[in-house]
Amino acid sequence: MEKKCCLLCGKQLVEGNPGNKYGTKDGMDCISRHHVLPVRFKEYFSTEETSKLFGITDSNLQFNFCYECHEEVLHNVVVNEGIIQSLSLLFNDKSKQERISILHDAVKAGVEQLLNKVS
Repeated sequence: MEKKCCLLCGKQLVEGNPGNKYGTKDGMDCISRHHVLPVRFKEYFSTEETSKLFGITDSNLQFNFCYECHEEVLHNVVVNEGIIQSLSLLFNDKSKQERISILHDAVKAGVEQLLNKVS
């Protein structure tokens, strides 16, 4: 049987979560799946737009993460006042689709910049 690991931190994951204990000591190593394109965003982007804007060819694709990476990293990003002010300049008078795309581009550019510092 293939062992599944968190795609971000590499922690070995446990299939299932008996008793729905996500966020507890017992649930931290359980697989927490995350769609590459949030389901609620599918109504805003066609398959062609999803591919062109985000490089996602399968909008149903899900990745496996541990609870901590799924919640703490992907859902609970820490932003300060400066980041909010900068995003407000980029988001002003933009549609929901444009804001989603801008945020994707900002994260992508930031990750690429950090990777360049490391290498």
